[in-house]
Amino acid sequence: MSRVPSLLLPAFVLTLACSPAEHEHRGPEFQFGAAPANPAAVQTIKLAPPHDAAEPGVRDDGSIVSAVDWFDGNLERALAKAEAEHKLVFVDVGAYWCPPCHELDEQVFTKPAVGDWLRERTIALHIDAEKGEGPEIVDRHRVQAYPTILVLEPSGVEKGRIVDFVPAEALIEQLEAIARGTNVLAELEAAVAASPTDLAALYRLAHAYTLAAMRDEADAAIMAVIVGDPTNEAGYASKVLYDRMQFFTLKLDNDPEAAILEFEALQKKFPDSKEATKAYRMIGRAHCKLGRPDQAVRALEAMVASDPNDVALKASFGWFAFRQNCRPDAGLAAVLAGIEQDPQSAELRYLEAELRRLLEQPEAGLAAIQKASELEPESAYYKRQIRRFEALVSG
Repeated sequence: MSRVPSLLLPAFVLTLACSPAEHEHRGPEFQFGAAPANPAAVQTIKLAPPHDAAEPGVRDDGSIVSAVDWFDGNLERALAKAEAEHKLVFVDVGAYWCPPCHELDEQVFTKPAVGDWLRERTIALHIDAEKGEGPEIVDRHRVQAYPTILVLEPSGVEKGRIVDFVPAEALIEQLEAIARGTNVLAELEAAVAASPTDLAALYRLAHAYTLAAMRDEADAAIMAVIVGDPTNEAGYASKVLYDRMQFFTLKLDNDPEAAILEFEALQKKFPDSKEATKAYRMIGRAHCKLGRPDQAVRALEAMVASDPNDVALKASFGWFAFRQNCRPDAGLAAVLAGIEQDPQSAELRYLEAELRRLLEQPEAGLAAIQKASELEPESAYYKRQIRRFEALVSG
């Protein structure tokens, strides 16, 4: 198997990060969708105060003072500055709707130790994956999930990456490992070479290859997993097939018709797998790409019907309708049904707010986000969203 620049993946489970492909409920898998329906209403929270400014942290109103000196410029200028200063480039790729991205903002980038490490060794740049040069960078570096932190040489060559939220101390440790040239992908390959029948190791390697868009290597590892788990007894065959369909067929190949057929085949082959349920969202996503919103809704309704007592499936429907802006009326109906089952869910209230915004019901949306903040008063994100919805109501 080939060796590539360092790929550092602290969590090899897709449901931990915000996938550009599809957002589930939080504990989630997040979706690749259209840009926000109202980008002007999205507040910027990345701050780069001078060293003698206010103490970094989250304020009572939800605003954030970052400990990171974020570079004010594009990637090309950041690379040039890094070359002049003999530093690396730290690129935080995220999206405003991504909960783990907010966790980084609030819990990690406010830590002085993180700010100091980045200031001394890198030029730190934040990229909104859905604005400006973001989509081009996502495509160039094959970013598959949010947040993704890219560590680049001044030449632009990727030295390593970290996918998903990691706490401050762990982030510094992993960045230092990347800076030293540690190649975690090579370690995964070595683990498989040492134990070729270890399905868990094979899956981690297949998943890492898939996230890195290394198609030939991924296909070989995926086939090895399927051969080792032909009936999905260990639950790995369905995982690798789902990964491949989501990232290669639907995203990289951009072939929604083929993706629908493949996901339906997965459901028939392994009907009791978690991936069979998750496939409904991908089928809906593909129909949405093809301009068939009613068929997309039918797929999501079938998902909810597979377990009517599972509130998380209703939240997943809500996230789908919000992120894809696909039949928000149907998504809102699912979310309201979920609220009846779990009135203490802040996530469902937030989804209600966003869906009501799409349906041009800003007052009801404000009431919903206020309720979400009441349910999770420690959430800085919900506090910021209250201000956003207040602005929408006032026009």
